[in-house]
Amino acid sequence: MAEPLLRVEKLVRRFGGIIATDNVSLDVAAGELHAIIGPNGAGKTTLITQLAGELTSDAGRVVFAGQDITRLAAPRRSALGLARSFQITSL
Repeated sequence: MAEPLLRVEKLVRRFGGIIATDNVSLDVAAGELHAIIGPNGAGKTTLITQLAGELTSDAGRVVFAGQDITRLAAPRRSALGLARSFQITSL
């Protein structure tokens, strides 16, 4: 089996006593589409900002195309091909 394009391992982000992401793990193969769903306050936006590098994680690891990008900033991740887009597309 081929390595996933994106591998997330036990990602954690806390805001004081609030745990926004709690040991989130997932693999995304090249060409796959995934959706992050849940109620308000479930940590969806926190997870996306962690993956994009806009928010650092307290624990865990993010691997993209075989490279550990856990500590890379958003511009470096974007240069590798991992970037965030927003739902509202109007200027």
